[in-house]
Amino acid sequence: MSSPLLLLLKRRQRRRQHGQGSDDTGLMDTLTNVVGVLALITSLTAIFATSATLNIQAPMAQRSKQAFHLLQANGDGIWDLQPAVAAMAAADRERVAAVQRCKALPPGQAEVCDRGLDGWARSAQVGPVRFAVDHRQGLVERNGPPTVPKAELKQPKGWLDTTMAQLARERQVVFVVLENDGFEAYRAIKAKAQQHGVRLGWEPWYKGDPIMFWGNGGRSLTVQ
Repeated sequence: MSSPLLLLLKRRQRRRQHGQGSDDTGLMDTLTNVVGVLALITSLTAIFATSATLNIQAPMAQRSKQAFHLLQANGDGIWDLQPAVAAMAAADRERVAAVQRCKALPPGQAEVCDRGLDGWARSAQVGPVRFAVDHRQGLVERNGPPTVPKAELKQPKGWLDTTMAQLARERQVVFVVLENDGFEAYRAIKAKAQQHGVRLGWEPWYKGDPIMFWGNGGRSLTVQ
């Protein structure tokens, strides 16, 4: 897979409150890069629900060659969320393929096949990050030790330096999910991003909240 890895899960909603939704739009149809860094950052949003879960969102139409790499920062260090996002995208492609197989059947068989997918869900642990995806939504959440512990943030030629150099070569943007005690980690990310000429975006995040992937809409975030 080439690297358009940002944000988003166009979830399957077969039975919405107000009618039928399309089942066969895959994550990689909407986990796309939108035109320009500012446009992409603007497309992201954090929405407060009653559950206090925040959701990252992005529009589904615009595309460019600009790719994103997702990190999470707090007082303990930095988590690389991108491998889990990629694994979630791969699982969602399985979902889309199954839905499309059902839709290709004659009407009666298609309905039976589709009902058989009602309980479809996948989840897995990818390093220190868990992902889960079903017809409705996807999520990633850190649940293990940081990829880069606080003590290693300023390590010369360490993970952060190597990763930023790679992102620069691939012309990717780094986006940081920033918890309220993560400013030291964020400053380390920012320093390496600037050193290697990598664009940087961030969004404040509530500690412990998973990152939910949905569709549509957005508001402006901070880009440096």
